[in-house]
Amino acid sequence: MDPSTDRRRFVQAMGGGFVVALAGCLSDDDENGAENGGDGTGNGDDNGNGDGDGDGDGSEGLVYAFAPNTIAIIDPENGAVVDEITDDLDDEGWGDPRITADYSEIYVIRESPSQVLVIDTDGREIVDEVDIGPGPTHMYHPNDDEMWVHSDDEGMFYVIDTDSHEVTDIVESGLENEGHGKLLYHEDFGSMGYATNVNDPGAPVIDLENYERSDFIEFDDDDQGTHYKAYSPETGLAYFEFGDETVVVDTEDDDIVDTLEFSGGMYLSPDEQVLGFLDGDSIRFIDATSEDSEELGVVDVGEGPDALRYHESEDGTLYAATAHTHTDEASIIDVDELAVVETVDVGDIVRPEGAHHFHRSGVAGGDYFITPADEDGIIAIVDMEAQEVVDHVEVEEGVDTVQYVGDSGVGYSSRLR
Repeated sequence: MDPSTDRRRFVQAMGGGFVVALAGCLSDDDENGAENGGDGTGNGDDNGNGDGDGDGDGSEGLVYAFAPNTIAIIDPENGAVVDEITDDLDDEGWGDPRITADYSEIYVIRESPSQVLVIDTDGREIVDEVDIGPGPTHMYHPNDDEMWVHSDDEGMFYVIDTDSHEVTDIVESGLENEGHGKLLYHEDFGSMGYATNVNDPGAPVIDLENYERSDFIEFDDDDQGTHYKAYSPETGLAYFEFGDETVVVDTEDDDIVDTLEFSGGMYLSPDEQVLGFLDGDSIRFIDATSEDSEELGVVDVGEGPDALRYHESEDGTLYAATAHTHTDEASIIDVDELAVVETVDVGDIVRPEGAHHFHRSGVAGGDYFITPADEDGIIAIVDMEAQEVVDHVEVEEGVDTVQYVGDSGVGYSSRLR
């Protein structure tokens, strides 16, 4: 097994006694989306040269699926691979992909060597390679001009200029210059943002304009670290996973205002009204418009839910899809009714012996929920309106990362910013 797979799959102790599964880390997280929908464009032709067709056909509405030896480009409407990129790819491990605000480029972490590959979505080809620090997992796009990539081995963000494709700044985020970290940003914050680090007992405050850690919000327990994060624009409250609790911070003055007795990956609905937490085998929903984080209810889905993605149906019903890590299924939840309404077959993932927690990525795009199954080597495409699987697209064993070109609810706010 590729070492990068071990790093993304196995539960790891990251210092300070805080144990995490790096992969939920959803390609945070998990944390890029957009506001303009794709139109499903794609000519359906693969010229077979392995370097993308390069003729300007574009990629809007298509899915990029990252496997060890290929980047497959899939049309979800037809359930077919329409192109692929294979040049210079050999047993790769992938971290987060991120797409630019105008959908013109995809940046994706190549785990070994520690690089970011830049893909031109119009030509469907790799146009640059950017060297970064060791141990990268997550990447963020806080403004049109930059990508921020976190080096977990150094506890630092590498800032890449999206015009020059060069590293222009390195920002010290972690207190000990190491540790798995994430970035929380929103237009409400102006030029500031917040980071998390599994080795640090609080939230670093990051000056995105001056490229520095300007402050640190210290939490109570020095033996814990921070991991997942979210923000509710309606209340101005930021949420930080801190061990088995969630610390709530008022971003107006950076004061701690509450502590919730549960924690896990957090996902805000596109209308910014509901915040879902991955809480063991359950999804816990809270009212994101409530100053006291009122709980709406808990849905028991079982079997290790992950990658919660939302879909608002034509009749206005809010649904969420979550792929399971312990089975080959995904659950579709009626968020309004707080009930599982359908379970679908999305293929199986690799579960390394001895691991206790796993990760399974997924994105929303158009009317679809799209999730990879690396054990089966497929991409499952779920029609969220029909609540059924419409295709299992064969790619290659080890395919574990996806990026939709268009409006995609993969971030904490389901928006790019």
